[in-house]
Amino acid sequence: MSRCAPVSVVMSAFQEGDSVAETVGSVRSAAVRPREIVVVDDGSTDGGCDRDWPPSVRVLRQDHIGIAAARNLGARAARQPVIVFLDAHCTVDPGWLAPLVAVLERAPDALVGPAVRDSGDPRFVGCGAEIVDPLLTYRWRPAAGGGQEVGLVPGGCLAVVRDRFLAQGGFAPFTGFGLEDVELALRWWRLGRPLLGAPESGIVHRFRNVPPYPADHLAWLQNVLRTALLHLPGPYLRACVLACARFPSFPSAVATVLAEPWVPAHSRLLAAEARTVTAYVDRWAPDAFPAPA
Repeated sequence: MSRCAPVSVVMSAFQEGDSVAETVGSVRSAAVRPREIVVVDDGSTDGGCDRDWPPSVRVLRQDHIGIAAARNLGARAARQPVIVFLDAHCTVDPGWLAPLVAVLERAPDALVGPAVRDSGDPRFVGCGAEIVDPLLTYRWRPAAGGGQEVGLVPGGCLAVVRDRFLAQGGFAPFTGFGLEDVELALRWWRLGRPLLGAPESGIVHRFRNVPPYPADHLAWLQNVLRTALLHLPGPYLRACVLACARFPSFPSAVATVLAEPWVPAHSRLLAAEARTVTAYVDRWAPDAFPAPA
């Protein structure tokens, strides 16, 4: 019989089909189960969330906005002190949950992620990530033994203490898919909070070259620009904007983002800053931006 941990697993789903039930089944079959699973249906039309779920699984529904809004809805509804955000196309190892909870017990202000294997190529195991280019793309780092600091906890599986997550506003109000985990990592770093990997925890993630929904490139580009305006100082911001300007949708994206109320959020982050973005880039994105002239 599986033991239960005081954890809410929050899964957002958009056109995930049978993968939702398969991921829920994997989580419920592990050696330690969460006390609840909150599935947030982000406006799906494929019926993947329409199941006869057990009592420990709740389904919430919203119009299609995107992964950040869906995860925030699930976090607000969660009833347990620890949240684990989990993509709806994963298989968890039997002992995946306990190491994540153990790290948060030692470091309750942390963001924590597991070791992740690619279902298509399980030879590589990544744990945490680092930023590699001005568009804030990230690359997985090889898993190392014991606890490890990381530059970014990818959102496919991310554990956090619920009250601390909500007190910082949750994920930024992004639309579509992409960058919500990058923005959260930069915010956490600037607040002086830990970004940690827990390689003793393991999951298998189905990375997809083609998602089961049309790509929304405009929303992605807007999220890149939102992250840059909130966090990047002058030279890095310039490099990011120039990289974004190569895309045909840039005029629309930048006009939308500049019209949003980003200045107050930028000022609050600057006032609360305990570590600088320059220090972050030096450590976790050393090759992402051109060297200063």
